[in-house]
Amino acid sequence: MRRHILTILMSFAAAVISGAIFIFALFDQFALVEVVASILTGLQVFFLSSAIGDLLDKKKEPSRARNSAVVLVTILLVTFYSVTRYLR
Repeated sequence: MRRHILTILMSFAAAVISGAIFIFALFDQFALVEVVASILTGLQVFFLSSAIGDLLDKKKEPSRARNSAVVLVTILLVTFYSVTRYLR
């Protein structure tokens, strides 16, 4: 149960970070980053709903592949935004 809560919190934080990067890219007028961030925000929300579904289905363990994807996608998006901002 505790692992599921941590997975949900991690997925929620990743969705918030992706959404925040979308807003920052919108203000900085980085069109490509906006598109990528909006798509990845939707993906992060899907991962969040999947984590909540696992908790409600009372699965024994959360998906490690999904957790890894959440972290990896968030890191890649933050890196992409940072590099784009630095190069401008």
